[in-house]
Amino acid sequence: MTEFSAARQLAHAAGLAAPRAPESVSLAHAVGRTLATAVTATAPLPGFDASAMDGWAVAGDGPWMPGSPIAAGDDIPPQRLAPGAARPISTGAPLPPGAARVIRSERGELRDGLLHETMADAGRHIREAGEESAAGEVLVAQGARLTSPRVALAAAAGYDRVDVVAAVTAQLLVLGDEVIASGHPVPGRVRDVFSPSLPAVLDALGTQPPILARVGDSLADTTAALAAAPAGLLVTTGGSARGAADHVRASLAALGAEVLLDGVRMRPGHPLLLARLGGTLVLCLPGNPLAAYVGLVAIGGALVDGMLGRPLAPLAEITLVERVLGAPSTRVVPVALGVPTAHQGAGMLRGLAEADALAIIPPGGALAGDRVEILPLPW
Repeated sequence: MTEFSAARQLAHAAGLAAPRAPESVSLAHAVGRTLATAVTATAPLPGFDASAMDGWAVAGDGPWMPGSPIAAGDDIPPQRLAPGAARPISTGAPLPPGAARVIRSERGELRDGLLHETMADAGRHIREAGEESAAGEVLVAQGARLTSPRVALAAAAGYDRVDVVAAVTAQLLVLGDEVIASGHPVPGRVRDVFSPSLPAVLDALGTQPPILARVGDSLADTTAALAAAPAGLLVTTGGSARGAADHVRASLAALGAEVLLDGVRMRPGHPLLLARLGGTLVLCLPGNPLAAYVGLVAIGGALVDGMLGRPLAPLAEITLVERVLGAPSTRVVPVALGVPTAHQGAGMLRGLAEADALAIIPPGGALAGDRVEILPLPW
């Protein structure tokens, strides 16, 4: 089995090796997408000297003779502001040439037809042209996920559309004769918890809404379902272990797939498999719910990041509030505010439902007060 960190790097590299196609989208539909081409400043940002406050633009020493006001949206005044002159100005309005600073409205007073500064102020209160970026500067790097502020920055730079990586095509196969689609399962059966929940996780990771299918426990059905998968990403749940009813490995071998990961040294989720089948990357998750979620977040997240051309993000850290016992493998533990949640069996979901992160506990465990890495949860 592959060590946890190495498995994430391998999955990311496999994703990077997959083909990517760009597409152009409007800024209104760009949040959450991944940039295929960097956003650069086509002109200085801001493009002109502007007032950062409501007040008066002044030149020279006071008192000053006030002139006509300048409002946001006006053209840059053509006439130079002479020493001893002032013009009322609003926030964001262009400064007239020759203006040395802006006196804030609460620090200026008109008396006897002249503007007097009532309180000294060291600030100039000017947004200088190019202070945010020079022309040609990279504002948002290629491979970055477009957040709302990044889209706003692209708009400020004059963009109407951006080139993004086409979303990853995904399919979800839920394997197992024991899985029922609705209602309360009778003894010996289990409810399908993946079909209503994992598509949203895949969407949050960056895939298109996945095609859903359920497949019974037979070698022929499993092989046929894998062979029919579209190019992109295929995620399966169940059948990745080595039991008599687990046919994923045999099906992949029959189809000539290249196995990239055959087990990860982590608990839960160690039977995870990653393979390349033609133009499809196949991520085979365990059938136990917590194990499947851990595998999808830890390994699937790295894989999708690679498929979208994103860098593998470094893991954040938290301080543990309680001791966590170790194991021979890396433990991936749901935590809430640094405290491990209860109900953490591989087949359980309650602990994950209460968690705000997944803590990565190295072999040997960790003590209260130790700093440990965490995986953010994509929901």
